[in-house]
Amino acid sequence: MIFDKRSLLLFASNVLLLHLMLLINSSITIAGFNLFILGPMFIIAPLYLRADQFFITTVLTGFWVDAALPTPFGLVTLLMLTIGSFILLIRLRFRAEKNFHPSLLAHIANLITGATLFYFSVSNSFSDFFILLSTSFIELVASHLALLFIAPWFFNFQRTLFSIFETKTEPESLPFV
Repeated sequence: MIFDKRSLLLFASNVLLLHLMLLINSSITIAGFNLFILGPMFIIAPLYLRADQFFITTVLTGFWVDAALPTPFGLVTLLMLTIGSFILLIRLRFRAEKNFHPSLLAHIANLITGATLFYFSVSNSFSDFFILLSTSFIELVASHLALLFIAPWFFNFQRTLFSIFETKTEPESLPFV
């Protein structure tokens, strides 16, 4: 197939997750911290799609996230392509049809992305480094606790979209297709 419908479904579900994260963050601003839940966006596309479809989905999602977040433009896209390419190369080692491996990968991707974005946000002002570090640590712990519940729901939601729209529900068998 020239174009896989699953790439559009994954893009739409990633946009929904970003929108929900921004809604949650706007409602908890009174608490003084934000949740960072971008990890699940990185996972299902490299586990389920061929390399070309993965690239299309990742670039579209990455640009959408870069436009929505106050980060240097292209940073999240570059992180998504790097982490996703690594997962794509070793995806035969993971069981994509269950939630344990994708959830574990989502936590790792979330940690890497959060640390990278923290580094780029602090690199301009080292005077408030320890205040930002303590706040970021609290945000990191809260985000990963929320990710324990959100990641399995999100992966099941994406697989349900595959079955609702009558697309292929199992992952591609080889990483170099």
